[in-house]
Amino acid sequence: MRIDVHTHIFPPEIVQDRQRFFDGEPAFQLLYDFPTARLATAESLLETMSRDGVDHAVVFGFPWRRSDLMKRHNDYVLESAAKHSPALIPFGCVNPLEPESPREAERCLELGARGLGELAIYGAVTTQMALEC
Repeated sequence: MRIDVHTHIFPPEIVQDRQRFFDGEPAFQLLYDFPTARLATAESLLETMSRDGVDHAVVFGFPWRRSDLMKRHNDYVLESAAKHSPALIPFGCVNPLEPESPREAERCLELGARGLGELAIYGAVTTQMALEC
């Protein structure tokens, strides 16, 4: 059995027009504002898993600063995992520095998330590291 334990999936509207989501989200822009940065929907991840012989994937979203995006993205992950169970294993994703995160983490766990992750904090150090790469 093959399990990918670190996969991000994004709602189709983010994949189709990522620039629209850069405003107020410097970490998202830092990581995804270049042509080679690929974003996957649940369906495109499943296609890749099938092609590469991966049986299950732990899936999560992005640690958004805006609570509406955080919630919407977590909903997409949870809905996708329910639709494609048991192939997709959902984790809730929150930004630990945002005030809404504890409530959102609880909500995700109550709705079936199997854990929490990636609990990333992006900032000046991350920006400098990206610029040096």
